[in-house]
Amino acid sequence: MLFVTTLLLVTDLALQPGLPSPPEIFGPDKIEHILAFFVLTALARMGWPRRAWTIAVLMLAYGVGIEFAQAMTSVGRYASAADVVADAIGISAGLIFAHLLGRHAPR
Repeated sequence: MLFVTTLLLVTDLALQPGLPSPPEIFGPDKIEHILAFFVLTALARMGWPRRAWTIAVLMLAYGVGIEFAQAMTSVGRYASAADVVADAIGISAGLIFAHLLGRHAPR
């Protein structure tokens, strides 16, 4: 349930109208992308611990889908390959975090 709620919140925030500015390769929004995808991936991995590769692929597809949606809307958002790279960094960190957390969890 927490994963679904977080997914809906991230989707809403990603598709909110933005300020009309071109994308930056190293803009502050990259930290937001990394954190959002870190949290989403860690939650998904904790919910489905044996599906790491599936989660990684689906989360990356979700990130690409958001970029396509931003490119097709007229709400002042831009698609950016740098955002997808930031998403991938967050996904990787989320997988590693959840894996390490699972290794040290009481059995």
